[in-house]
Amino acid sequence: MPITLAALTVARSDFGRMESLYRALHESADFRLLLAAGAGHHDPRLGRTLSDVERSGLPLDCVLPAVHGGAGAQSAAVLEGVAQWLERRRPDALLILGDRYEMLSGAQAATLARVPVIHIGGGHLTLGALDERVRHAISKLAALHLVASEGCAARVAALHEDPASIHVIGAPELDALVQTPVAARDAFCEAHALDPARPFLLVTLHPETNVDESANARFAEAVAHALMTVPQQILITAPCADPGNEPFLALCEALPRQRTDARYVPNLGLHRYVAALHHAAAMVGNSSSGIIEAATAGLPVVNVGQRQAGRDRAGNVLDCPFDAQAIVRTVATAVEPEFRAHSRRVINPYGDGTFTAKALSLFDRLSWPLAVDKPWLA
Repeated sequence: MPITLAALTVARSDFGRMESLYRALHESADFRLLLAAGAGHHDPRLGRTLSDVERSGLPLDCVLPAVHGGAGAQSAAVLEGVAQWLERRRPDALLILGDRYEMLSGAQAATLARVPVIHIGGGHLTLGALDERVRHAISKLAALHLVASEGCAARVAALHEDPASIHVIGAPELDALVQTPVAARDAFCEAHALDPARPFLLVTLHPETNVDESANARFAEAVAHALMTVPQQILITAPCADPGNEPFLALCEALPRQRTDARYVPNLGLHRYVAALHHAAAMVGNSSSGIIEAATAGLPVVNVGQRQAGRDRAGNVLDCPFDAQAIVRTVATAVEPEFRAHSRRVINPYGDGTFTAKALSLFDRLSWPLAVDKPWLA
């Protein structure tokens, strides 16, 4: 009998990062994959990315109901829906990626159902976001930890998790980056009405969730002023579904009306996003992609604010505050030929894009069924 692994996806970000592993599990005779999708995937302003999951050909076993309301309503819906799903399916484990608050609800449902949680991406530090506490909470509910770096492993161990349950196998998002063919620059620019003869900035901004709503409004205003000043073309994508994202969504929607060379694409999808990482002059914003994936693409990053504070990062990342003049100055530094050349030489601390192969090898060596508390290797 194959091992049944359930997985929860709540947003475009986690699905794109995990798709390589999902496909490998789905195609393996030794495993049976079941997906549940909901929460941010339903949001039309963020591109209704549930359609990406539906088109993937992966086994979408449960679509969690769409709900109106904030983080509390979303979390409650995920908790109830995943609890019912796990009771019905009784999988051998639940795969949980990262640190979104909806994922914490999934981990809680699994814990109550006595389904072992396999947590991917624990041990990071993001001191400027609610994710910081959520991530560590999920780690405490997990039976097995697949972490991206030795630093992440040390921080999970510091939570008094058993060292035998912690495995350093890199970041899953790098698999897609190294495996996905890169579209030609001219074709990519033409598809997005960008001038291929001019550089463009890839911009993604999320709210900081450790501040009040008025602070995020000020942050969005500062970025808006900066983006009206920089000489490069702009390709901006939607923020995540975190509380406080409204000012950043408004910025995304207003910018193309204010700059004729700005383009807003809520969700680029995997292939277009990989091309953007390779062809942009720099990334601007506070996405974890700037810390984790951009180094592998050799892309300079202007990391704005505190959302990613504490994360290990390569030398392609330049930090600056939410200040319009500081952002403009840092962008100018990032696109200088010397810094771009430097960025292409950095070593990514999060691995080499072999997460999926290492995860499958680990799963093959585990003694199934996992104990909820002590998943010893066979």
